[in-house]
Amino acid sequence: MRTTATFRAAFSYEGFRHLLVAHGLGTLAQVSLTLAVGLEVLHRTGSEAWISLTVALGFVPYVLFSGLAGVIADRCSRSTVLAVSFWTRAVVGGLLVVGLAAGWPVVWLVGLAAVLGVLATPSYPALLAATRQLVHDRDLPTANALVTGVENAAWIAGPGLLGVLLVFGSGPTAATVVGVVLFVAAGATSSRVRLPVPVREVGASGRRGGHAVLAELAEGLRTVRRVRQVRTGMAVAVLDNFLYGYLVVAVVLLAADGLGGDRGLGWLNTGLTVGAVAAMAVANRIAGNPDLGAVLAVLMVGFAAAVVLLAAPVSGGVAVALVTVAGACTLVAEVAAVTVIQRAAPPAVTARVFGVYDQLNVGAIAVGSAVAGPLAMLLGPRGAVTVTGLVVGVAAVGVARRMLVVGVDAPRDPRDLKSLRTGGDLGEHPTDIPSLLGAATRPRDLPRLP
Repeated sequence: MRTTATFRAAFSYEGFRHLLVAHGLGTLAQVSLTLAVGLEVLHRTGSEAWISLTVALGFVPYVLFSGLAGVIADRCSRSTVLAVSFWTRAVVGGLLVVGLAAGWPVVWLVGLAAVLGVLATPSYPALLAATRQLVHDRDLPTANALVTGVENAAWIAGPGLLGVLLVFGSGPTAATVVGVVLFVAAGATSSRVRLPVPVREVGASGRRGGHAVLAELAEGLRTVRRVRQVRTGMAVAVLDNFLYGYLVVAVVLLAADGLGGDRGLGWLNTGLTVGAVAAMAVANRIAGNPDLGAVLAVLMVGFAAAVVLLAAPVSGGVAVALVTVAGACTLVAEVAAVTVIQRAAPPAVTARVFGVYDQLNVGAIAVGSAVAGPLAMLLGPRGAVTVTGLVVGVAAVGVARRMLVVGVDAPRDPRDLKSLRTGGDLGEHPTDIPSLLGAATRPRDLPRLP
């Protein structure tokens, strides 16, 4: 009988708990500090263009450099990569504090904000790769729900932290100091974990320098293309994030088109957030289903249907309910997709795979947001919502149906077996080691064809 993992079980892995808390603190610091610098730039220049550039340069590195960050996280200990990311961002944040207090030129401040974004790129792929090392397979869906929930909560709370500081009379400099303190706390917390360097795959390139980096980047891309579960999980995640990025802008246009204006928009955004947060309570149960292909298909149909129904002449309350459903579906779909990819990706290239994941999905959110306006101009806000929801829903179902069931006995990095056997982060959850060793060589069960 299949048992469902609990959040308590996932949180009981000490190493995972430390890295998760550190990532949450670091993400909260990253968002609030980036916005604080943007606010300072706005105060200095009075230019909306400058603040847009500042905030964009804080996030564009995720699209440009996450693949390279994944290479770094596959060459080094994933816990060390996270700790170095936090400590170096604390140093750059300290420079920003000095620059804000001393009145450094705006260009310097914007440049430091961009550097901060580059240094943040290894964090997410390293954390997901570390999770695969630290957490038993049966608890992966729950652990991924925690990672996704903490990530989203930190992104939501970042502007709120800045807002609270401003309400109490503090300015951008004080907010930046708080961000540095959070980075230091994240660095100290992550430094308590010591993970081994991942085992390099047999036949790894012996090249040096830039050629070796390019070869390893290419290996991550080849894994995405070659491993069916990774490829399909990645494709569903991209469609999910594209539709999310589209919806964030579409609700603004729909609110202006008859769903309550600014007040209605506030309720719609609240519903989207509440749906995502509430979904954390069941994400582990849903993503723990062995037939994740079917789960992803159902979730994406639900997400797309909620978006399409927003085009109907519904009341404000019904619209809020629909975006709440959409928020829940998009979060659980991402948890399920991440679980599929973690289980299927070879341990030696897991971080590179999630580097590609980060690039594609941040890019998908950006593209979804960018096309919402032009599509509304072409088809009208409601027509655009209908077409986009239908196209994404059909595409996602087509991709998810091709997914093979990923067995729960996916192989690990061999050195992780010592932790399973002797204690450490996995010692509280004993495992049958002979069965785990055999999992690396016996074929996976294939699903019955419909």
